[in-house]
Amino acid sequence: MTKMSATTANPTSNACSTDEDALIESLRGLWVPHRRKDLEVRHEMGKLLNDRLGPPRLRQAYGQAVIDRVSKELDLDKTDISRMRRFAGKFKNFEAFQQKHPETTSWTRVRVLISKPRDLQRVADNRRARGVLRSLRSSIKSLRGEGEFRGSIVDDIRSALHELCEVAQATIQFQLED
Repeated sequence: MTKMSATTANPTSNACSTDEDALIESLRGLWVPHRRKDLEVRHEMGKLLNDRLGPPRLRQAYGQAVIDRVSKELDLDKTDISRMRRFAGKFKNFEAFQQKHPETTSWTRVRVLISKPRDLQRVADNRRARGVLRSLRSSIKSLRGEGEFRGSIVDDIRSALHELCEVAQATIQFQLED
């Protein structure tokens, strides 16, 4: 039996494990410096934008045009650009970030780190809440539309609205005033 067939026949053999370990180490040698450089570049981009536009917490009308252009020219999402600005605003330089958070080595983890606590909860709640809001706005538009509602469907609508009020009262402290 050749070495190759022995490795294939028994994937947990030492030869396979040693080969995989060597592969992982080679990949790690490529990937870790890449991720570090990625974070360093994102911090520097945020810093340059903040130097031009001011701190990310300040809204500036002219800054939006710059962000729009950067987004288009560099094919970056505007939310990522905003995150880069927050990243640079939170840490005066990349070395300060690395000293404070040596375990944070990916953009995904940096995004969580720079998120405001309310942003993290908002992400979880937003999809459901936005769906409810869209449905309610659509219903309001339909009710305001032309034509009358007739027949037994009107009773079903009233019943559904009563149920909606009860659920809204229980979940979002909504109260109808008389």
